[in-house]
Amino acid sequence: MKNYTTYKPDDTDILRQISIAYYLDNQGFKPVKRHRTGKELLYLSPMRNESKPSFSVNTEKNLWYDYGTGEGGDIFSLVRKLWNVDFHKAKEILRDKEYKEMFYRPVDTQLEREHPSPFTDIRASPLTRSHFLDYCAKRCIDPEVAKAECRQVDYQLYGHMNSAIGFENDKGGWELRSPSTKICTCKAISTRRKQDGNTTVCVFEGFFDYLSFLTLMKSEARHKCDYVILNSVSQAGKVIPILRPYKHVRCYFDNDEAGRNAFGIVRKDINAISCSEKMLPHNDVNDYLCGLRVRSLSDADADWEGKKCHSLRMTEEPSPDGRNEQLGKHH
Repeated sequence: MKNYTTYKPDDTDILRQISIAYYLDNQGFKPVKRHRTGKELLYLSPMRNESKPSFSVNTEKNLWYDYGTGEGGDIFSLVRKLWNVDFHKAKEILRDKEYKEMFYRPVDTQLEREHPSPFTDIRASPLTRSHFLDYCAKRCIDPEVAKAECRQVDYQLYGHMNSAIGFENDKGGWELRSPSTKICTCKAISTRRKQDGNTTVCVFEGFFDYLSFLTLMKSEARHKCDYVILNSVSQAGKVIPILRPYKHVRCYFDNDEAGRNAFGIVRKDINAISCSEKMLPHNDVNDYLCGLRVRSLSDADADWEGKKCHSLRMTEEPSPDGRNEQLGKHH
């Protein structure tokens, strides 16, 4: 059994050991080439669009270097560059249990040469276990919605059997959630096309926001638009080709800097509308839903409709700047 060093609240040296390659993999960036020494991975830059790889990761030293800009450094400098945050915010990001549980590299262990997935023996089945349904209920998710959209996934990670609520992505991987788990088998976007001919698509950061939205919606209206779940705001640039065919694009991103940055990326190429401000003072759709738990779900649906953030309003046309006067009205 491997001996893993645990996190300490402000232990910079420990956090610096997080593998850059695994972090990039978690954010959806895959190496396109490996140097013949096996110690250098080449990527298309995560900072800009390019056709030839210019971003290098030295897996032995756990350092990155951008040949296009001449910049480089450790995991902290990478996170600061990717998210435009200061050092303290970068440390908060890296303390997230998602990286601790899945991508933390033991201090004395080098990356395996071919980066094999740490997940084995993955088995998905209908979502029936009471503790998972209870967890969904605590987050105010309609259990029928959870059963329809999710699976319970048993998996082995670093030799230990675990289980979680699973939400499948377009690469056949799983976003895995439980009261103590927030990890993924591989990072990718999830698309849910409900019926042919839909002209509206709703875009969410995570799948619990998607489940929350379906819970708020009347069941007969859920199929009238398609849905895209990023599963990470770092996927915002990759979602553009998926969104282009739609006439109406509604983004329900978190009310924070990362959410605003993600919407800015989408808005550069797509005439999208941000519905995030309609969830204020809540941070995301699930927080909004949980804030209404003292009301009945029918009242919650009426309130959502009253705030004019209903994504299925086909008559609401986005203005050239991506805003809509009706979207500014509050209930």
